[in-house]
Amino acid sequence: MSNKNRRGSSSSSGSGCDACGAKKLSLLEIEAISAVKEVAAFVQSICISEVLSRTTDLIFLNLHTLEGDTYCIELTQRGWRVCSNREDCMNGDFRKLDFHSRYFETIYQLLDVISPLYREQYANALTAKLKQLSSTSDSSPPPQNDGSNQQSPNNGDNEKK
Repeated sequence: MSNKNRRGSSSSSGSGCDACGAKKLSLLEIEAISAVKEVAAFVQSICISEVLSRTTDLIFLNLHTLEGDTYCIELTQRGWRVCSNREDCMNGDFRKLDFHSRYFETIYQLLDVISPLYREQYANALTAKLKQLSSTSDSSPPPQNDGSNQQSPNNGDNEKK
């Protein structure tokens, strides 16, 4: 989801039931849940923090990269940000202020910066999927010719001399 969509509205959307009191999900919650599902195969673990407070405008995720590094990630209307190198912690290293104050539009951009193995795994998965799609299209039968595009054989009658 792009920043434009994220900034467009912080109102609740998603499914919910007013009659039974079920909670509707905010756009950020939907984005966070989608991100967890989409990148889970390319990290050791990722989950929405159950310890840090969560609002419709602020969500924290805990992330362990394939390199074994730990991060607490903040998702707000501004984007994705590494807020700490510890799980369930909002306080980053003040010596790395530029790193902890940088926002990314997507979780993919953030992972691309912090995890070279993510980049490699993602590229490998994409290549494998493209090969699979290519082999599927290569093995499909050629289109049937119904005869409407056939040229009549030239028996020499129309040949210029």
